[in-house]
Amino acid sequence: MPGAAVELIRYNAETRRFEVGPLALDVLRATTTPVAVVAVCGRARQGKSFILNQLLSVTAGFQIGSTHRPCTKGLWMWSTPQARTDADGNPYHLVLLDTEGIDAYDQTAQYSTQIFSLAVLLSSLFVYNQMGGIDEAALDRLSLVVEMSKHIKVRSGATHGANGVSSGGDGSAASSTAGAAAGGDDAAARELRRFTPSFLWLLRDFYLKLEDEHGRKVTAREYLEAALTPVAGGGAGVDAKNAIRSSIKGLFPDRDCATLVRPMHEEQALVSLDTTPREELRPEFKEGVAWLLRLILLKAQPKRLGGFVLTGPVLAGLTEAYVAAINDGAGVAEQECRRAADAAEATYRAEFDEAVVAEEPELEREHTRALTVAKGAFAAVAIGEWSIRRANEARFLDACAARFAQVRARKLAEAAASVNDLLLSASSALAAAATTPAAASARNGGGGEGADPEAGPEPASSAAEVEAQLSRFLDGYASSACGPTKWPKLIEFMKHTYPALARGAAAAAEERGRLEARRLQAELDCVRAEAAAAGARGDGLARQLVAAEAQAEASGRRAAEQAAELADLRVALERERSKALLLEGHLTEAQLIAEKRLLCAQQESEARARAEAEQHGQQAVALGAQAAEERRRAEALSAEVVCELRSQVEGLTGQLAAAQDEAASYLSSFGGAKQEQAALQRALEEASAEITGLRLAGAAAARVSARTVA
Repeated sequence: MPGAAVELIRYNAETRRFEVGPLALDVLRATTTPVAVVAVCGRARQGKSFILNQLLSVTAGFQIGSTHRPCTKGLWMWSTPQARTDADGNPYHLVLLDTEGIDAYDQTAQYSTQIFSLAVLLSSLFVYNQMGGIDEAALDRLSLVVEMSKHIKVRSGATHGANGVSSGGDGSAASSTAGAAAGGDDAAARELRRFTPSFLWLLRDFYLKLEDEHGRKVTAREYLEAALTPVAGGGAGVDAKNAIRSSIKGLFPDRDCATLVRPMHEEQALVSLDTTPREELRPEFKEGVAWLLRLILLKAQPKRLGGFVLTGPVLAGLTEAYVAAINDGAGVAEQECRRAADAAEATYRAEFDEAVVAEEPELEREHTRALTVAKGAFAAVAIGEWSIRRANEARFLDACAARFAQVRARKLAEAAASVNDLLLSASSALAAAATTPAAASARNGGGGEGADPEAGPEPASSAAEVEAQLSRFLDGYASSACGPTKWPKLIEFMKHTYPALARGAAAAAEERGRLEARRLQAELDCVRAEAAAAGARGDGLARQLVAAEAQAEASGRRAAEQAAELADLRVALERERSKALLLEGHLTEAQLIAEKRLLCAQQESEARARAEAEQHGQQAVALGAQAAEERRRAEALSAEVVCELRSQVEGLTGQLAAAQDEAASYLSSFGGAKQEQAALQRALEEASAEITGLRLAGAAAARVSARTVA
């Protein structure tokens, strides 16, 4: 078929904007029939252009390169759409698009997403070309589908031109903001699926057996569906894997899979695959290509937007609208990420429960919980390439960390102040309990002049009462106090307060005994005074004197009784002193137990630290052994490749010598032998250069391994 590859969309590095090729637009505007668009996308240097050239039945169509440098930049279109008819006999034209390889070394993540988005939005059949089988790495490379599907927006009335298109946050094309993001609610997802193309995952150089776990053969489509089955388990890693699978299934409800074996066994022949004669290709590969072309042509139906079939001019207008939407949305990603960071910080502040107990583990647990919610809020809003999201995520994480540091410091300071207040209140209450009887006695005059003899002794306040008061305080303290200073300050309080309380209780009991003895002595003095007064009245008062003497005798007996009572009080005082000594011993024992527990905790912590250090050392040794094994593998591979290339060079040298002999024999009749000799000489030089490159690569690999070990 006559024609050539023309630029449909290119990227202007100077203006940093996408541009539409005028020649491609003219071709589309001249195609007035409905158009079916087949776009082939995938990683660079994996044979996308070869498939398109097979559809064209040409060998010099879309450019194919044999080096690591990508050939196709932007989106290219074949200048002559192929005329076809659908099942009902209606004519349409097939438009073929070749895309720049995504994830190339000279691309940014946002640029790859934009190229991917344009290919998906413009095509009616999207072919994803990949080497090997479907594994987790292959699914990860499709993670940009997640980014794109989050921000594509659609509406039912979007038919053509710029009226139905607007930009998503990451620069991907989208339709009106009246729509909803893919991956959002179910209604928006269903609306988006009306606009997305059919999806064909093409697996190149496929060597696996398509069998299930029971050995039953499965189709390539079943193999794809099994790979997209959600992964069992929980955690952030599993959630991320399942999100990728869900987005692929949601974005491409009409999906299929095809496989192709390696076209040739010879490595050298693969670099010129498009010009290799068909008879030299493997039969299995030729059969697979024939079946693949039939499948592509069957699935490549006219492009639709909603219920509207696109013609060439409409596709041209839609292309211009998509490019304009991407260019207009270039700065939205940064704005959305800043907004996401602000929203995440506000979510953290609102979510963090400042009523949490002021203990380090509880504070850390609440910080982690609130931060997890904030990260979810950020992920729900943030868009664009990874570097932009990472910078704004770091900003809100720093703000949350600063906020947590403030709350933590305040909570711990409040807890420490509360502990101080509780201990001060307890100290005052215990001191009052220990000194109340003595103070009351002092208020009554201490039994001296002016004391009320009818008041009687004050109620006793023994060390048992002080101990009961202390027990009530400890029960309340354990339930109300918190913070890291809770127990250290209590231990310090007990070390200084309890001995003083015990001594105070003993002193109070001794003081009560002295007061009671004074009171009894005062009563005895009073009786003696009365007896002296009675003797001075004379004989006329003899009977009164006898009565007074009898009363004095009775008072003497009472004094003896009071002396006996005083002795009893002294015995009680000794008992109180014994109790005080016993309480002091209990306090010393409790202090020793606390110190032993602290020592055990320190020993357990040191043991855990030593165990962790030994475990890290074992891991380091294992990593060193692994790195050494990788270095040995690299050296063996380098030696094997060098030996193989050396044998090839020796073969080429022999061929060159044979050619030189033949050229010397037939120089007069075959002048073209010199050209063959020159070609062989160039091949020899290229092989030598390749050996040198491999040696350098081996040396670089050895250095990388050495750095890994270090």
